[in-house]
Amino acid sequence: MFEEHGHSHMNLGDEDDAHARAHAADIRKRFEGSSVTTWRIILFGLTGGLIPCPAAITVLLLCIQLKQFSLGFTLVLCFGIGLAITMVSAGVLAALSLRHIERRWTGVSTFARKAPYASAVLIVFVGLYTGWIGWSAI
Repeated sequence: MFEEHGHSHMNLGDEDDAHARAHAADIRKRFEGSSVTTWRIILFGLTGGLIPCPAAITVLLLCIQLKQFSLGFTLVLCFGIGLAITMVSAGVLAALSLRHIERRWTGVSTFARKAPYASAVLIVFVGLYTGWIGWSAI
């Protein structure tokens, strides 16, 4: 399944990280007894991209109100296809990049475990800065 080339991708790092263990258990449960193929990944991207977001539904409802259902359907379909292409491309690029980086840098798994914390700190600082700008404008 996930051990095609000598090591398991299911070990997400530190065994003390309950969040990582929960995600690993979820992944194991979903894909147990089946293989993850390129076509399965593409299908995931297509189905994820074709499910419209609230903005796409708003466009569709506005077009229905204007009695232009075919225009709305076409716009939402094109939006979904574009999003699917973007998701699949980003996923493929991320997978290939990670494989390339893993060959050159052994500390990538440690970095990946700590990245969410750095991201959270960055978002807090952006929020504080935005709040400060808003407060000083009042």
